[in-house]
Amino acid sequence: MNTYRFRFNNSRKTSTILFWFFTTLLTITLTTTVLLAHSHPLFPAWLLLISLPLMLMAIYRLFKATSERQSAEIVSLSKEGLTSSCFGSVLFSEIHSIRVPVRQIGLLGGLQHDYYKETDADTPYLEFSIITRDGKMLNWILNEWGGLYNTKEEFSIFFNFLTALTDQLYQLYHANEPYNSYLKILDEKGSWEKRD
Repeated sequence: MNTYRFRFNNSRKTSTILFWFFTTLLTITLTTTVLLAHSHPLFPAWLLLISLPLMLMAIYRLFKATSERQSAEIVSLSKEGLTSSCFGSVLFSEIHSIRVPVRQIGLLGGLQHDYYKETDADTPYLEFSIITRDGKMLNWILNEWGGLYNTKEEFSIFFNFLTALTDQLYQLYHANEPYNSYLKILDEKGSWEKRD
């Protein structure tokens, strides 16, 4: 059994981040207005006692929500399937489709590095998803918002995971077919769907 550890951005927490982002903008605007116009009758000084703590709380909650968006992932691959610490267990036979941005994958390294290469940037934005037969979706997003979370080492670990996963699916479903990419089962758009 092979184990892969990396961090990813948990997109389920986006609405919370957006709420605190706009709340922070609103409270900063209110506090600035009260500070600049404290002698005006519409903005008494006591209003600052309310707006300043609200602003500080909103900033704190925004940073807290942003840091919680980052999730640590441990994926274990066996001969039967994979087990994700964040998404649970999935058998290879249950996987219905895979989506990978293959143009960016070439930036992660690999034997056929130039096959997918699109740009000279050091680290790509990478969104990878697996959909099972029952509609369950496993979704990992790496390097969102300009690379705040992931290191090159984590991209290498993630690429090794992708290689091992696609090799397993290739052996299960396409062993007698030729392949023309490093991640064997993917088409040129980075997609794979199980044939019925």
